[in-house]
Amino acid sequence: MKIVLVVPPKSHPHMRTLRDEICFQNVPYTPFPLRFAAVAPMLREAADVEIVDANALDWDWVRLERELPAADLFVYKSAAGLIRGDSRVGEIVKRKFGREAKVALVETTLAPLYPERMLNDFTQIDFIVRGQVEVVLPALARGLREPGSVLGIAYRRDREIAATPPAQPAPDLDSIPFMAYDLLPVDRYSISYLAAPRYERIVPGIRMRTTRDCPYLCPFCIIGTSVYRGYDRRWRSMSPERVVAELEHVKNRHGVGNVFFWDETFTLDQKRATRLCELMIERRLGMLWRCLTRMDCVSPELLESMAGAGCRHIEYGLEAGDPESRAANHKNFGDDVVRRVVADTQAAGMAAHVDVIVGMPWETRETLDHTLHLINDLHADNVHLTMAFPYPETEFYKTAEARGLLQFADIYSLMIDERVRVGATPYVRSEALAPLELLAGWERIRRESDRHFFFHHVLLSPTTLLRYARLCLNPHHLAQISRRAARSLRHLVPARASRR
Repeated sequence: MKIVLVVPPKSHPHMRTLRDEICFQNVPYTPFPLRFAAVAPMLREAADVEIVDANALDWDWVRLERELPAADLFVYKSAAGLIRGDSRVGEIVKRKFGREAKVALVETTLAPLYPERMLNDFTQIDFIVRGQVEVVLPALARGLREPGSVLGIAYRRDREIAATPPAQPAPDLDSIPFMAYDLLPVDRYSISYLAAPRYERIVPGIRMRTTRDCPYLCPFCIIGTSVYRGYDRRWRSMSPERVVAELEHVKNRHGVGNVFFWDETFTLDQKRATRLCELMIERRLGMLWRCLTRMDCVSPELLESMAGAGCRHIEYGLEAGDPESRAANHKNFGDDVVRRVVADTQAAGMAAHVDVIVGMPWETRETLDHTLHLINDLHADNVHLTMAFPYPETEFYKTAEARGLLQFADIYSLMIDERVRVGATPYVRSEALAPLELLAGWERIRRESDRHFFFHHVLLSPTTLLRYARLCLNPHHLAQISRRAARSLRHLVPARASRR
């Protein structure tokens, strides 16, 4: 049997496409396809396996059709907003190899919850994966001719759509083989990290996931919302020894020196994170890395260890500047913790990045003001501001639906084509603010926080200016920083003047 795992072509002519768990993003780096890299060694036990990463190889759809090899099963990755476009993979397979060649879709947010609609709308798809790929795909490879015995899929049975019971997540992550780096153009992949405030530098590197799931069930997050998405809120982790063994392997065998740990809450177990850092230092890995975590899951001692082990960038989920709103988002820590963690992170020599969401059901003018004031007070190295989106089956979606706050009729139809996570479109009103008021609030926070950053953290900060000056010695960085500065300068014009 032959199985081909396909990452579709990029969706933007000048950027790469990150097809992650909740939607797609156009990014300046080339993301490592960690899910396919993780499952490929397990599929090798039952089949000949090949990975075709058209996104990394810079293939367009014409070349993908020309180069795609024959196989019994094709599995492709998609994400909300690209589902219709990426379905061309299935069209190519059926046109080139006939109806006998089978096609499976891996998409986490929408397909697992609407399998019947998805299979009826996209007839070139034969199977939908509804669970962790490391569990479902190996079982599908073994049971391709008798799919009714495979847990965690939806499929075509005669003229009907059938679905099997959910598959349980993998219990032991240490037993998962190293990712299939030999099947991928490793030298093409890259990550980004904050080399200076609000400036991300692109360096060669890969993404790696060393844990699964998250116990917090934040209202806007898909994790823990459905067993058919492959989550059950039971946090699992690889041992520090297992993680370091793979890091040594990928560095020594494939020359990888930089890693983006794609774990939802990398430091949930602080003792584990500390031990991992100790091992990275002991083994002299010398790797640069970044991660995501929560502000109540770090300590000054852990941050020092992380910096010593090579961490340069931590992304924190702040979500809101108002403490009550933050608590409603299951971030139960006060402003004093937020300020201290940002300061401690920077004092340890790492960039502190915070994510902020505008537009949850409890948003008011006062909570928007609190968010703006805290952002300006934090001195964080970067702020990622997004408009809230109610992914199906989340607590946010159920609350907005029950209170009549949704601004669309059908979530499925919307998410097939719309890039919903990135941008400022309000798909939900709050109980106090209409959609246009939320949009105005988002724009005000973005504009005024950029203005505050430029004056207080660039023009009046010799340290920041020196960091930019050093980067500008490189022509590429000079061009990137100049474009970023031009965008920031546009926000310095007073709003009333720009309306004349």
